[in-house]
Amino acid sequence: MEKQTYLSNLSQYEGLSLREISRRSGHHFDTVKKYVDREDWNESYCPRKERGSLLDPLKPVIDEWITEDLKRQRKYRRTATKIFNDLSRDEEHSKLLLVGKQTIINYVSRRKKELNRQTYQTAMFGLHSIGWAQVDFGEALVTEINGTEVKMSELVVSFPWSNAGFAQICPFETKECLCEGLQRIFEFIGGVPLRILFDNMSSAVVHIEEHGKRKLTEMFMRFTMHHRFQAQFCNPDSPHEKGNVENKVGYLRRNYLLPPPAIEDLDAFNKGLLDTCMDDLKREHYVKGELISNLFAAEQEVLISLPRERFRVFTLEKAKTDKYSFIQFDGNRYSTAPEYANQELWLEIGTSELRVLNEKYEQIAAHERKYGRKFEPVINFDNYIGALCRKPRAFLSSPYFLTLPQTIQNHLKSCQYADLKKMLLTLVPIIREGKIPEAESVLELASIRNTDDFILAFRALTEEPRDLQVVDAAQMPPQVPYLPKLDVYTAL
Repeated sequence: MEKQTYLSNLSQYEGLSLREISRRSGHHFDTVKKYVDREDWNESYCPRKERGSLLDPLKPVIDEWITEDLKRQRKYRRTATKIFNDLSRDEEHSKLLLVGKQTIINYVSRRKKELNRQTYQTAMFGLHSIGWAQVDFGEALVTEINGTEVKMSELVVSFPWSNAGFAQICPFETKECLCEGLQRIFEFIGGVPLRILFDNMSSAVVHIEEHGKRKLTEMFMRFTMHHRFQAQFCNPDSPHEKGNVENKVGYLRRNYLLPPPAIEDLDAFNKGLLDTCMDDLKREHYVKGELISNLFAAEQEVLISLPRERFRVFTLEKAKTDKYSFIQFDGNRYSTAPEYANQELWLEIGTSELRVLNEKYEQIAAHERKYGRKFEPVINFDNYIGALCRKPRAFLSSPYFLTLPQTIQNHLKSCQYADLKKMLLTLVPIIREGKIPEAESVLELASIRNTDDFILAFRALTEEPRDLQVVDAAQMPPQVPYLPKLDVYTAL
């Protein structure tokens, strides 16, 4: 720019001719004339002109293949060489293939970077990109079987671009409930959002570190890597940053969860709730004027494909049993087996089930997971029947004794110590085989004086009669009838 200013000043302020300026500066006459006579010095844009390429007819095909591959895991994507080979083998595409292999490789490499930027890095303030979602928990009242109303958590996934939303009812806001609920929604809609915006919920975020970094829970990190979506988080105390899902939580609760629904089977209810949310999409978008169902159908096309293997939602933790062989988790006690008192075991903690495993990860006991602190321990008596039957007096005062039919309770109370012990040992295989109703019938119908009478009556009731064995006798030899000789007496 300094040279251009120098040439202009020689003409304007010193009055030199173009020829003289050309001689002094050493520039060509046409160059001097161009800058001396120039009147418009505004900065201009000089966009690079795109030149045509022999690859232009095949670019849409290659772009479509790359877009499809970006929805899959890296190991399932086609390489540039594979794309070139597929084009060469195709009868129609091979006629349009007028470039070499390296040209294809260079174009595929460049387009993958461009499409990745369009998919994951492009956004505008105040607008929502297609295929992005927001997640939040809310509260919902539900009616249990006994008629009491309890609070549960409402997990909602919303898609701001189409204004679609899907909900699941969870017992609590645990990391297991979060991952299980998200996975059910992903499987229902047939894909995974590209990006999901969360608040700093404890089920996903352990704590916030310097410069806005998040320390995530191990399960949530494994869940994001398994489903290959990008998790983003709002600033602390900034729910307005995910306003769409905040509104969707209230909308779904007001329209489909009031009055409090009666839930007998939570899994069945959640399946029906997803169908209800899908039916809700058959209405007009509040801004775009199109059906939300049509908008969401377009959004489903850009979702990431579901993983081939389903994510197993569980947390593995080590815990120690007490002297009663009970193990404690989340304020509740769960039974194991008598031989595991005062030992370290593994806990496999799922959304609705808690499994106790030994050092070889073999199952010892399985329980329904309890939410909220319960005073009484959760006991699986199947593992304790053998030990209880060896202690007759302890059996009569155990919680399991109260679960037996009243007829059996009355009979056991009437037994003397020796006969009680024998009776309990007799009942062990009957209990494990689930034949308590048959034992109750025997005690009701027959006059049982002791354990031996019970055993005979129970076998007669439960065992099928055996057919008598047919014995084939050996063939008898032919019999010759004996005829007395009376001739001697006739001669007399």
